[in-house]
Amino acid sequence: MFHIRPNSEDAFHVILGELLGLWLIANAGYYLIFYTFNFGLSYNTAPITIALYFLLWAGVSIFSFWDILREWLNVERRIWVYGLWSLGFAALMWVLLYLFAHLPAVSGLQVAPFTDILFATPWYFLPKSTEVLVQQILMTILVLELNYRYRSLYKVILGYIVCFGGSHLLLFLFFNPAATVYAAAMTIGSLFSALVFPYLILRVRGGFIYTYAIHLLFYIFLAMALHAWPPPGYIA
Repeated sequence: MFHIRPNSEDAFHVILGELLGLWLIANAGYYLIFYTFNFGLSYNTAPITIALYFLLWAGVSIFSFWDILREWLNVERRIWVYGLWSLGFAALMWVLLYLFAHLPAVSGLQVAPFTDILFATPWYFLPKSTEVLVQQILMTILVLELNYRYRSLYKVILGYIVCFGGSHLLLFLFFNPAATVYAAAMTIGSLFSALVFPYLILRVRGGFIYTYAIHLLFYIFLAMALHAWPPPGYIA
């Protein structure tokens, strides 16, 4: 196990650094490995390989912070309920992706991976689902750590806004120089998630499933909107 929760409340910056470091290494590795070995950076052209890559990092995240997660996990006898909810969300996403596949394709300048969602096919959401899984695991650990120290939902939300919103800015500035509008949309989305995700994780049973579904549905609806109403410079 890589991580042991520090006893001192002053050590939150250590855990925050570990979370941020893991996410940045995962993203840096994605660019370095897939570019070096000519796999392509687009989720649309190498969906299975990229999905397996981020699935590996999901496992690394769980293993690295298992001491924090095991205090929170308590499936009891409700695991069948969570299973039904998961199947329900999976069915909803399948229907949405079926509808999405029938929307007109978008044409224009492609700059992978920045424009991936503009040219997304249903395959795009395979690697996206595992990337979102990594984000949700790290996000959950962040919320649990904030709650462990402050025991206040209000303070957890504020800390989440600073940490998660700040990490998006850092990612776009140093590792993903996306268009300003796209970067702003993702950052604003991360800030709005602060109004929902901490509450679901801390107050609702099976909250992780709901946050993961909401997060992935956000990208599906965004892709559908971009295909229906492409931005300037692109046509459907």
